[in-house]
Amino acid sequence: MLATFATAALALYLLTAEPLLGRRGHRRLLAALDAGEPGARLRFYRQWTWQGWALLLATLLVTLVLAGWTPAQLGLRLPHWPPGWSLSGAHGGLVAGFVTGIALAAVGGLAIGLATARRRGKATPAPRIAGGDRLLRMLPRGRAERRGFVVLAFTAGVTEEVIWRGFGLGLLFALLPHAPVAVPIALASLAFGWAHLYQGWTGILATALLGGLFAWLYWATGSLLPPMLLHVLVDLRAAFLPMPVDAPPATGTPAP
Repeated sequence: MLATFATAALALYLLTAEPLLGRRGHRRLLAALDAGEPGARLRFYRQWTWQGWALLLATLLVTLVLAGWTPAQLGLRLPHWPPGWSLSGAHGGLVAGFVTGIALAAVGGLAIGLATARRRGKATPAPRIAGGDRLLRMLPRGRAERRGFVVLAFTAGVTEEVIWRGFGLGLLFALLPHAPVAVPIALASLAFGWAHLYQGWTGILATALLGGLFAWLYWATGSLLPPMLLHVLVDLRAAFLPMPVDAPPATGTPAP
């Protein structure tokens, strides 16, 4: 009974409180940036970092301790191919090639971002990304903020995979044992996108698509390690996008 209640409570929290709390925290960041508060982004990164690890610990407590899941059921094991697949076969080769392409694209984007971020004395236009200004304003400027964001990127890559793919997708597979594999993957991806409500609808859609890729990769390999690695690479790329300098805070002009 306790395990069932805790599992349901964790799932309900992820679907309701997590998106709303994330949006509130993001709005507070934007308000702090508008007010010109120093260190606002670093405080935001640190808060989301410890919150991510706290939610991971809660997930491990519910699944491994209360519900009696094994680490393998949570995806904490080495990768393998589904029965009948091999790395040299058509299916295995397709998975390996696709994932390698995505990983190389992420690494290439990271390298370009690193090179571009070192430019001096040139105006830097804001990049166009899903989520628009809502997401751009939370991305780092300067070395100190980049270091904080790198820690957050590693945190998100590890914790979100255990929470949303390990727990979320595992729970859906248990609840829908006879459904086609695409159904729980689609539902888990939509939930993952919804958790990023603060990014707006374009960000939700882009995140859901990425979540679908991570979920499919987890299902194909039986391990969270490949999606964790890919997730970290994708998030790290954002740390080194060339960003314009923050605009000065708006100040009221007294009437003459």
